[in-house]
Amino acid sequence: MLCAAISESPEGGLVLLDFRGIDIVTGSWINEALVPLIGWMADGRNDLYPILMNLKSDWIDDLQLVSEWNHCCFLAGEGSTPPRSAVLAGALDPGQRQTFDAVIASSGITGAELERQHAETKVKATAWNNRLKDLFQKRLLQREKRGREQVYRSVVAEVVFHG
Repeated sequence: MLCAAISESPEGGLVLLDFRGIDIVTGSWINEALVPLIGWMADGRNDLYPILMNLKSDWIDDLQLVSEWNHCCFLAGEGSTPPRSAVLAGALDPGQRQTFDAVIASSGITGAELERQHAETKVKATAWNNRLKDLFQKRLLQREKRGREQVYRSVVAEVVFHG
């Protein structure tokens, strides 16, 4: 199932991993299969963005535990088309959360623009860019190069944090 979904996805595209019809998913399977897969997708040669679709609710608790242990994140959605909204299993530090919220509120943004919009925080563009890059590596943000700038946008329009 994983290989079939990946093979159909263009570079830079969403990969909908549909778990409909799967009876059991364990924390150890998530750790051994999904965590390395997310890392592989983040490699610049692959550049894919997974969304785990149609998970049973108790599996999201397992995703949360594995993601906290491995410092990764998972997006979980419903249906058969790219979701507008997803549950995020995993932890973000306060700076990442602030950055992620700001990106979700925009249609595309750069670190320099975040510095301008949030001047009261005294966070410089370099720090914003580091946070954006971390969220990109977690596969929560997509990135597009425009001239010398990297413009980031959320993989989904709305995110509900699990837990």
